[in-house]
Amino acid sequence: MKLLNRTRIKMLVTGITFAMVVSGCSSASEDTTVKSGQPVHIQKVTMKPLANEFNLAGTLQASNQTTVSFEANGRILNTTVEVGDQVHKGAVLAKLDTTTYQLQLAQAKATIEKAKAGVSQADASVQSAHASIRNAQSQINSAQSKLQELNNGAKKQEIAQAKNAVTAATNMYNKKKADAVRTQSLFQAGAVSLTENENAQLEVTNAQKSLSDAQEKLSLLLAGASQEQRAQASDGVDQARAGLESAMATQQQGLASKAQAQASYEDAVAAYEQTALALKKATLTSPISGVVIEKKVADGQLGSSGSEAFIVGNIRTLKVLLPVPDSEILSWKKDQKVNISLYNEIRTGTVTQIYPSTNSKTGSINVEVTIPNPELNWKPGQVISASKSVNQNEALLVPVEAVISTGDDPYVFKVVNGKAVKTAIKVGKVTNNQFEVVSGLQAGDQIVTQGAGTLFNGDLLGNDVLGKSEESSK
Repeated sequence: MKLLNRTRIKMLVTGITFAMVVSGCSSASEDTTVKSGQPVHIQKVTMKPLANEFNLAGTLQASNQTTVSFEANGRILNTTVEVGDQVHKGAVLAKLDTTTYQLQLAQAKATIEKAKAGVSQADASVQSAHASIRNAQSQINSAQSKLQELNNGAKKQEIAQAKNAVTAATNMYNKKKADAVRTQSLFQAGAVSLTENENAQLEVTNAQKSLSDAQEKLSLLLAGASQEQRAQASDGVDQARAGLESAMATQQQGLASKAQAQASYEDAVAAYEQTALALKKATLTSPISGVVIEKKVADGQLGSSGSEAFIVGNIRTLKVLLPVPDSEILSWKKDQKVNISLYNEIRTGTVTQIYPSTNSKTGSINVEVTIPNPELNWKPGQVISASKSVNQNEALLVPVEAVISTGDDPYVFKVVNGKAVKTAIKVGKVTNNQFEVVSGLQAGDQIVTQGAGTLFNGDLLGNDVLGKSEESSK
């Protein structure tokens, strides 16, 4: 019965055709599948560094990872990325509903315009107060001059000058009166503004007053100043001074109003800018380039300022924190190489940081190791094994599953001229799920690493399999 089963297996293996697929890794391995469905794996034996056993473990992390949070409040209108998506710095991750912010922005803009008008109005009030001050100062000078003249008495030349002044004031009054009548007509016809019409009326009033002053001065010169006139002139000086004080007070009020209006304008501008910034922050963008590791929000959900929305990280380079016993930490150095193992794949990492303090709970010291991940096939959260590479000697290493031992000396099936040849080997230490081959094989030999348990010594491996195997090993 054993002979019959053995013959059946041998016939299946002898007649099959393998399809070789070159894996592209440094071990030059090929996956072969027989027509019966039984997979057979062939691997070229190579020299590899013989490192320490992996005695440390850690969890992979993104080398540069950040939590992206909202900086504004609102309902999430839509999200634009999913977990695993590649994003660049500044890429849009999500958008909030901006209806409220748009309304607030419009209101803030209207408030700015209103405040700007208030500043202009206050400035006009200040300018008017300046004019009143100048006019009041002029009145003081005139009143003081009049009082002085009354006290000094009139001279012939002064009387002549006074008469000339009356004549000039009369002419000016007549001219201003005529101008005022013409301006009034133009105003009624809509040709001039109200301000221009009021200024023309004011000029008539001023001209009339100037005429009255000139006439009074002449009268005083001709009649001579009485005690009453001198008293009135003195009162005129006092009144002019009171007018100046009133004008100065009005100016101070105008300046205060202008300052208040300017403050209101600046507050309105600040409110506008704050609303515009909130509107801008309603669009959530990535602060770094990387991969979306975690998504914590969904469309339609309420978002609030400070709430976490995404985790984005760079996983082209990963890192792991290894808990090194403090008694061994002195043997670890920055830039030192570390062997990292995950599912029988080994990569070389580099020590980038040694933490300065001991973990109070474990008594270990964290050592940060960075690991290249160009194909993005290692993921954050996976648990790895690690060992500091201190032994750079090389040895022939073969997977444990390729070695068969039934109580006798261990052996493997070596591919020789298209046949599976049972080949005895001597093994050394086991490291990282691989046997060190001390004798029996040489670098470049091809062996069956998977499916060897179904083979017998001398089983034929189809010619097409052999050809592909030889071609892929070149």
